Order: sequence, then C-alpha cells, then structure tokens
Amino acid sequence: MSENRKSEGARLHLYQGTEIIAWLKNGCLPLESSAGLTYPFVRFDQWQGEHNRPLSQEALDLEWQRQYRALPEAVRGLLSFEHFKTQGGEIEDNVRAAARRHQNGQQAHFDTGWLGQARLLRLFPSALCYHGWRRLAEDFSGFALVLNSRHSALTSSKERPSKLAPVRYGQPYRFKVTADNPFPGLLDDHGSQRDNQEWRLLMPAKTAARHQGQPVVPIGRGLIEAIYWSVATPEESVEALHTLIRQDMRYRSVKLGRVVPDAHQWQLSFQDIT
Repeated sequence: MSENRKSEGARLHLYQGTEIIAWLKNGCLPLESSAGLTYPFVRFDQWQGEHNRPLSQEALDLEWQRQYRALPEAVRGLLSFEHFKTQGGEIEDNVRAAARRHQNGQQAHFDTGWLGQARLLRLFPSALCYHGWRRLAEDFSGFALVLNSRHSALTSSKERPSKLAPVRYGQPYRFKVTADNPFPGLLDDHGSQRDNQEWRLLMPAKTAARHQGQPVVPIGRGLIEAIYWSVATPEESVEALHTLIRQDMRYRSVKLGRVVPDAHQWQLSFQDIT
C-alpha cells in the first residue's frame, strides 16, 4: 500500500485517540468544534494593524465630506468645503483616523460567531497519512477508522444538513456563505498541508444528532469498513477493540489492520490482521 495513494473507492479515514473505543461502544462518532482549526487565518484582520493598511483616496474623500456635513450650519456658511480640506494638524489627523475606522470596518471578514456553530469530522483518503497518525491519533497511539463516504450517515438530508468536501490549500479567502462553502474558512488550509488531501464533513451543531449532549454522527451498519491501530496503541485498547468486534453486531464485518514503519524507507506500511 503506497503511503501517498488516493482513496480506494469511497474510503475516507478518521484518525482518533484511544477514547474512540468508548464512542464505538455507544454507536456514534464524536463531532469536533472548529476552535483553533483555522487559527490564525480566520482572524487575519486582527494582525494586519489598521495603520499598515493603505487608506484609499475614496475613503479619505468620503470622510472629509462626512466631517464637513457634521459642522454647524453657521460654521459651514463661513468655511467652504475646499478650505476645510486644507486644514492640517489635529483636524487632518482626526479625519484620517476616522476614515481608517470606516474603511476597515467595511472590509470583508470571517464571521467567527457563525464558525462557532459548526461541527465537523476531519477525514483523509490514505490510511498511511503521517499527519493523521502523528497529530490526530496522538503519536501513533490511537486508531484509524475506515469510513464509507457514500454511507447515508455522511449524506446531507433536510433534517440534518451537512457538507462533505475536500479542503482547498493556499487559496484566496472566501467570506460568503454558499451551498458549497457553508462555513467559510473550514474548507481551507495552509498550502503546506496539501499532501494530506484532507476532506471535512461539516454540519451545524444545532441539527446534529446528539449523545449525552455531544454532537455526533450515529454509526449505521456498513459505515465503518475497517479499523487500524499502530505501534504505540496500548495493548488494552487493541484488546478492547477485538472484544467489541466479537460482541457488537454492528462491527462483525469490520476488518482489522496495523500501520507500522516501512522496513526499507522513511514511510509507513500496512499489515493486514483479518
């Protein structure tokens, strides 16, 4: 199995820590919040610094007009608009500061409140994704669940709308909410992550199924096709998985495997168990 291979058919992989065994026993997959996932890009405007942004002449002219109209009528009768614009010093500084505030307030930005309402699954086409095993499966101590991406549990419905789509890398910001971009910022990532070929399942927290108050994806028969562990997965967690496979009819057809370092090169390889 090549480390960089594409998804076989409709397979996508969910990397989790050992706590996933408890979720499997309860018949659901936990959805995560978007907190931190888009940092720092979703707040790009916070680090630009208003004085580093070029002030457009249009914004400056509009502010001069706004400030002039705000003058008492008696003052405007004595001071023409052209003369008012020639004022320097503190007056000009105040006009420029106000123009920047108006201009920057009108700039497109991400709606962090809306993003906070999203819940998601992070999925990957390869069972040998180094990022998945290192970061999401907690330094090779967790599991990778092989999911059928065409299963109804991952399909949008009227009652539970969702969006399953590949992540874009290093692309221009998209701020508008659309059917293809329901939570702007959550289907984008830095260009250096391109090799991960990540997909994300997005849905509103308020319409997601719940288990003990936690938004989840219910596990139906056929959703999970296989489960893999790796070199640092605790033996007791692997044994708990074997027990679950034997006892729970939902997982009787699930295949098992292990991901280990390749014997010849700096890559990962797959060992079939069942």
